[in-house]
Formats: sequence, C-alpha cells, structure tokens
Amino acid sequence: MQLSHYTIIVKNYPEKEKHLLFNTRTQGMVKINEELRKLVENYYAPRNFSLKVKYCNELEQLYKMGILVNNEEDDRKKLGSFFHQLKHDVRKSCLQATILTTYACNFQCVYCFEEGSRKDVSMDISTADQAMQWLKKNIERLGYESLSITFYGGEPLLNKPVLEHIATHLKNWCEKKNIGFKFTLQTNGYLMTPECIDKYLKLGLCRARVSVDGPADVHDLNRPLRGGGKTFDRIMENILASIDKVTICISTSYQQDDIGHIEKLLDYFDKLGILNKLDDFVFSPIQPSLGPNSQPKQIRMVECMGNYEDEVLVSANTKIQELMRKRKLPFKGGMTVTACPLTMENGSVVIDQEGRIYKCNSMLGYPEFAVGDVRQDEFNDRNKEFVNIDAWKKCPEDCVYLPMCSGGCRFMSYLYNKNFTTPVCKKNYLDKMTPAFIKREYEALTGTAQ
Repeated sequence: MQLSHYTIIVKNYPEKEKHLLFNTRTQGMVKINEELRKLVENYYAPRNFSLKVKYCNELEQLYKMGILVNNEEDDRKKLGSFFHQLKHDVRKSCLQATILTTYACNFQCVYCFEEGSRKDVSMDISTADQAMQWLKKNIERLGYESLSITFYGGEPLLNKPVLEHIATHLKNWCEKKNIGFKFTLQTNGYLMTPECIDKYLKLGLCRARVSVDGPADVHDLNRPLRGGGKTFDRIMENILASIDKVTICISTSYQQDDIGHIEKLLDYFDKLGILNKLDDFVFSPIQPSLGPNSQPKQIRMVECMGNYEDEVLVSANTKIQELMRKRKLPFKGGMTVTACPLTMENGSVVIDQEGRIYKCNSMLGYPEFAVGDVRQDEFNDRNKEFVNIDAWKKCPEDCVYLPMCSGGCRFMSYLYNKNFTTPVCKKNYLDKMTPAFIKREYEALTGTAQ
C-alpha cells in the first residue's frame, strides 16, 4: 500500500508528533501519531513489518477512507471513477434550481456583473408555468426527494406576483407528492419587509441571503439606488425586523485584500446585537464579467483580475479567517469538492426570466451559453459541449488538489483564456492556504476552535 497522491499531511497538529491526514477525493480526515505517520510514508521499508502488524486495524481504516491505496494504478482508477460519478450521477436528495424572476433592479451597483447583459424583462405567469412544468418533469424522471429554489434577479422582490405564484404552486405540488420543498431569497434587502417575510414563511421560505457591502458609507457608495439615493439604513431596518423570523445570511464583496470595511460591518452588527444571530457570511472578491450582449469576450472590469492573483487571495483569506476566528463566527472552509456545474449532466440549473436554462449564474443574459429552454424536454448541443469538458485531464495527474477543483471554474477559464476548456490552476494559493483550511475543518469537527 501507499499514500494516495490526494492525501495531505498537516504535521504536528493539533499537538507535537500528532498529525492530520486529509484526502481531497474522499474528504476523509484522521489524526494519527508519529509512529503511524512514518509507517504510511515509508510503507515498504523492511524495518516496518512489525509496525504493519501493530497498526493492522488502523491501516485498514486508512485504506477505507481513501487515504491509503494499493498502488498508483488503484489511485488513478479511483480518481477516474470519482470524476465520472461527479459528472453523471443524480444526487437524488435535492434538485437545486435558481429562478430569475426579473432582470430589473432598484440598485445600480458599481461592480454589477449583469449590467452588460441586463434587459429590463420580467418573467410572466405563462413562462413561470412552463418553468414549473419542466422542473416537475425532471423531479419525477430522476426521482428527486426534495426541491430547493433560489429566487434571484436583478432583484427578485420586484416581481412578487410571479415569485409567489411559483412558490405557492410548487409547495402544494411537492406536498401532494411527498417531496420536500423550500426556497431562498437572494436579495439586496431593500424590499425585504417583515410583512413580506411573514407571508413567504408560509410559502416555504427558509433563508434570505442579503448583500451588504460594509458600513453605511461604503455600502451606499457601492450599492446606491438606481437613479441615486442611499440604501444602507433601510436594509438594516429590514434585517432587524426579520432576524428573529427567518435565517439571514450576509454576502459581502471586497477589493484586493482590503477587508477594513468587513471588520467595521461586523462591529456594526455587534452594536445592533444581531452579530451572532446571523447564520453565515460569504465574502467574495469583486470579479470581472462578460462583455456586452453578443460580445462576451470583451471582458468588463478587467482590472478586477488582480483579485484572483494567488498572493492577493492568500492575503485576503488569511485576514478574513483571523477576523472570523477572533469573533467566533462561522466561515466556510476551502477544502470541499467544488465541481463546476457546467460540466455536470444532472446538476443544478438556472432558469432566466424568458425560460432559458443555464448552468451558471454568471452566464445569464447570454443566450449563446444557454443549455436549454423550459419549453423543450431535452438540453441542447451547448450542454453536450459543456458536459464533455474534462479540464482535469490536462492537469498534472498527481496534483493533490485535483479531486477538489476538477481543473477549476469554467467561467473563470473563459474570463482568463476566452475558452471553457483550459484548466485554471490555483495550486500556489492552495499550497499556502490548505494547512489553515484543514486545521479549521478539524476544529469544526471536534469543537476545539479557539
């Protein structure tokens, strides 16, 4: 036996001569002692026979976890099967769908990636009915056990009649079919009144993800009303009035590695007494976007590419981790498998206001990247093209991060390379951040976070 190429060792943690093993394919993690570490790193050394007998049960468990493999051929075979399963299997526990109720938005955010493609068009009842029919057919065809909808925009609350029509109908249908149902609002929070929340809780609302870009001065500069006007105070009023009614999550953007506005925002939430009532936080670097309609290769906000340089990402994430640890707040780790939805045969879908189907929110508004239409049962040739992409095959086969990234985000590949097939490598970033990510995963599992 030997260590899998996809096993990472974090040495001398959580204490000296104790080590964490983490496999990026199986996501298995275990703590071992120094003697066992030396054995698994030099399995075939002649002097290790007695240790193999001593640790027979542990070695068997490490093999079951994918941390050990029989040989390199076994490792490659398991990786190939893993990617095939990731791409083609149906995750029957839940169908996740995003529905764009409207492209209209009452905000004019300075970095909005939809500005180049937005048409002020809202979904009508007829298209909503066709979208629901398409979803129901796929739920029954593939045997999903639950349905999770994210209402998205623009600002989804600018088209409440369609949102409510869809939520009401799908909730009733799912209940009759004994299928779970819930929905999330992805909103700027300006129209998220407590009365609205009360109404939507009865329709299946489980959480609201609200975009807030920092304290009032920063937020109002980045996210003003369309036509001018401040938005921060009203959003805060709505959050305060709804925080005890529904789960609220916060999304915040940042530029380069400047997170001063994030710290000030957390201070503000703390003063309001709601910091620990918020469910989680998502921090995202401002990213470039596709060009105007029919010209997607004319990338907008190219200057934002700097946000994705490894050194900048390492600096920003290190600062954010330390900030969240200091505040004892939840913050998602970076060691999960993140298969690009473009390449998944039966993954999540995004339905726009005109009934086109996409696999990625960032491609909304570009019909040439749509993979189908709710008026048709079958996906189109573009979907076949996306599903046939195997960017991971162009990566070094022994890269320890390969099972996690599958060759990287296909949208980012298009931004960088003007194609969907070139791998986007973040190995330098992961080399620097992985030990911290694994330690945080361990602390979360064992409840030992400081």
